Amino acid sequence: MIKWLLMTTITGSVASLLLILLRTKLAAKFGGRWYYCVCLITLLLFIIPLSVNVPAIQPGFSLFEERINSEPVTVGVSKDTAGMSMSNQPAKASTSSESFVYPIPTLSQWIIGIWLFGCCFMMYRYFSGYIRFKRQIIQSNPIDSVEHLRVVVSDYVDSPMIIGFFKPFIVIPNAKMNTEDYKLALQHEWIHYKQRDVWVKLFAVLVNCLHWFNPVSYLALANIGEACEYSVDEQITKGLKTAEKKRYSEMILHFASSMSPVLNSNLALHKKQLYRRFALIMKRNTRSRQMSLGIIIVVLIVAVSVFSSSIAFAKTSKPLTEFGGGIRTYYNTSLNLEGNVQSTFGINSSTAKIGVRVTSGDLYIDADGRKVDYFNRTEPYYKLVHQWQEKETAVANMTNKTLSIEGHTVTVAVSDQAKAYLDDKVIKQMIVNQITFELAYKNKYSNYDHQAFINELIKRGAYVIEEVVTPEQFTFNLSKTPNGGVIGTKPLTPYDTKVKIKDIFKEKAKLPKTMDNGQGNQGLQLGKTFIITNGETLAIDIKETTDKMPTISLAIVNETTGQLVYWNPAAISGERIIFTPGEKEDFHSFKVVASGEEKDNASVEIFTF
Repeated sequence: MIKWLLMTTITGSVASLLLILLRTKLAAKFGGRWYYCVCLITLLLFIIPLSVNVPAIQPGFSLFEERINSEPVTVGVSKDTAGMSMSNQPAKASTSSESFVYPIPTLSQWIIGIWLFGCCFMMYRYFSGYIRFKRQIIQSNPIDSVEHLRVVVSDYVDSPMIIGFFKPFIVIPNAKMNTEDYKLALQHEWIHYKQRDVWVKLFAVLVNCLHWFNPVSYLALANIGEACEYSVDEQITKGLKTAEKKRYSEMILHFASSMSPVLNSNLALHKKQLYRRFALIMKRNTRSRQMSLGIIIVVLIVAVSVFSSSIAFAKTSKPLTEFGGGIRTYYNTSLNLEGNVQSTFGINSSTAKIGVRVTSGDLYIDADGRKVDYFNRTEPYYKLVHQWQEKETAVANMTNKTLSIEGHTVTVAVSDQAKAYLDDKVIKQMIVNQITFELAYKNKYSNYDHQAFINELIKRGAYVIEEVVTPEQFTFNLSKTPNGGVIGTKPLTPYDTKVKIKDIFKEKAKLPKTMDNGQGNQGLQLGKTFIITNGETLAIDIKETTDKMPTISLAIVNETTGQLVYWNPAAISGERIIFTPGEKEDFHSFKVVASGEEKDNASVEIFTF
C-alpha cells in the first residue's frame, strides 16, 4: 500500500510539474483540448502504478550479510534437514501472558492510519463545502433552459457555473447582463456539460484527497481546472474573428471576480490564469496542429515520470552469499578432490567407504536467478532439479549448449522434460550466478580448495537441468501424522487459493526467542484456540520474517489431547503449511505456537479452508 502510494505520487508529480511548467507553450502549440486530455492522463498516473526495471547504480550493502562473510553465523536448522517432528508427548500449558497476542501497530500501520485520516478529512472538507453550497443554490427558481438543462438565477454566485452530477443545472448570477454575454455564458457552460467536466473535477478531487500529503497534487488539481477552461475556450472561439474573440474575453473578464467550491465549473479565475487564457484565445488561429509531435511529447512526459519513479524504487542488487541467494555444490571434506568430483558425477569413488551420491534436490529460484533462501526471501519463479554429470554422457544423451562464464566454457544440458527451458533467461542467469559465486567461494570452516573443485566439474562435467516447474504447478510435500492426519508444505505463491472458512490470525507478532524444551511447544500462541471441523484444512502462511530472525519455530498443538501434532524448528518466510486432522481428531481444539531465533517481528496468517 505504502509503495503504491509513493510510486504513484512520484510519477504523477513529475508529469504534472512538467505540464505546469510547459503549459503555455504546449497549449499554444497543440491546442487547449489536447492539453486537457494530457492533464487527464497525468491524473491517471496518480492512481496507476507504472514502473520499469532500472538497474541500481551501486550494489547494495548489508551489514548483516557482510557479517556472514566474515565470521561464523548459526542459521538455525537447514531447510534440507529440518523435517517435521511428530511427538505424542503432552504439551505444557502456556502461561496467560502467552495465550493471546496483543497486536502492536507497526510503523507501516501508523503511516497508513495517518494517511487514511488525512484522506477522509480532505473528502469531508471538499464535499461538505460542496453540499452546503448546492443547498443554497437549489432553492433558486429556473428562468430558462438549454436543451434539457435548467438555468437558474441565484444571489449566492457571482459568475455562471454548472453544478450537479446526475441532474446538473446552470446557475447565473443575479446581476445585470446583456443578451450577448448571457448567450456566451450559457454556451460556455453547455460545453462544460458536454465534456462531463464536473466528473473530471470530481476525479481530480479524489486524486487530491488520496495524495493530500503531496503539495503537487494541489497544483495538479488547479491545473486540471485551468486546462478544462482552455478546452472550452478553444471550442467556442473556433472560427471566430479577432473582434469576436475579444468580446468573448471581455465576457470572461466581467465574471472573473469570485471563487466557488472546487467541484463546480465556473468562469471565475485568478489574474495570471486569465492572462494565459486570453493569450491563448487570441493566438488560437496561428498555432500549428502537429499531432504526431504531440503524441511523442505525451509519451516522453509519461516515460520521464515512470522512469523517475522507477529510479526512486530501484532495488540495489545485494551480493550473493551462502544463505543469501548463492547456490553451492556440496563438497564432502572426508574425501579428496578427485573423490568429490567422482561422487558429484555419481561415480563410486575408490576412496569412499560408501558409494553415495549427494544431489541438491529441489531448488527454488527467483526471477533474478537467485536461490530463495534465508536472506533472499523472494517470490519463487521456478522449482528446479539439477545436477552435474560427466560431460560425455550428458552431451550424448541430452540437448546441450555452452556458456562463457568468468572465462570458463560451461556445458549446459537439459533433459527432454526441460528442453523448452534451454534458452530461458532466468535459468541462464541462475547458472551464471552459481558459477560466479562458486568460483569465488571459500569455506570458513575447512581448508579445501572450492575453486579447484568447481574448475574440475566445469572441465569434465555438464551442468544438467533435469526438471523445471512453474509456481502454478508447485505441489505440497505431504506426510502423515501418527493420528492419521496430513501435513503439507510448499512455497507460498500467488496461485495458492485462499477461500477462507474462518480467520484465526493475521498480524505481525513480536515472537520471543526460542525456548527449546525438545518438544517445540513453547513460545507465543498466535490467535485463539480453534476447532477444525470435518472437511476443514488448516493453513499457515509465513509471510515475512527478518534478517535478524530468518526462520521461526512453528508448532501445531492438539489442545484436546495435549499432543504435539507438528513442529518445524526452522520454518522459513514465504512458506505455506497445511494440516488436515485425522478421523480421530475431528472437532478437536488446536493452537499454533511460534518463537524465533531472536526476539523479532514475523508476519503470519492462519485460517481454515
